[in-house]
Amino acid sequence: MDLSLDGKVAIVTGAASGLARAVATTLVAEGARVAGADLNEAGVRDVMSDLAAGTDSDSCRGYGVDVSSREDWRSLVSSVENDLGPVDILCNIAGPAPAPGSGHLDTDDAEWTRQINGHLTGVFLGCQTVLPGMMERRYGKIVNMCSFTAHGTVANIPGYDAAFGGILAYTKDLARFAAPHNVNVNCVSPGNIETPMTQGWMAQPGAYDALRERTLIGRVGQPDDVANWVVFLASDRARHAVGVEINVSGGQLLA
Repeated sequence: MDLSLDGKVAIVTGAASGLARAVATTLVAEGARVAGADLNEAGVRDVMSDLAAGTDSDSCRGYGVDVSSREDWRSLVSSVENDLGPVDILCNIAGPAPAPGSGHLDTDDAEWTRQINGHLTGVFLGCQTVLPGMMERRYGKIVNMCSFTAHGTVANIPGYDAAFGGILAYTKDLARFAAPHNVNVNCVSPGNIETPMTQGWMAQPGAYDALRERTLIGRVGQPDDVANWVVFLASDRARHAVGVEINVSGGQLLA
């Protein structure tokens, strides 16, 4: 399907690896001009340089960004507008994994803050920074990365779960506000996907097979399974989608 993204300018946070890297790769394949942003500046610059190979070398840029910093967001959007053009698409993907031993009775203030800031605050600041320009131009697509954990499906990771529960609620509230300005806001909620973030526990004896068995579709999700939905929501093919949550868990949410 031609998603008609040629020339669209997209910001993808967390693009140095994992799901966000897959999103950036898919956007570039669909013709978008992509700004990858990540706390790992060297890593994201390398990824974007690789993606630029065989394309317009100016169509992919990497930027070092702490998504929990308002000043970093302001600097990022200003740089992207100067380098690539006005932002048409924002894909908020970045966020930290829960720390080991961060259960309900073990999570300390630092870990709680790290989860809320790294996920929920990062999404809020990104949306708040790009939205005025989108509203002025009466065009924009925002896709926030949520998780099936927003529905309380994974036990004993309270900061992580709470952050995604907040993203789900915030996405729907923002969608209601932005839709009259022709800005679509939606989110994608993956289940357990095989990425660098999850490969450690998936490599434990029996873990991969156990995950496959409790995934109704009978396979472990891959980054492209999620990226394809994110990019579809970032296109005009999804122009009538407002405040939608797409669950991409292979049936884990039903199991």
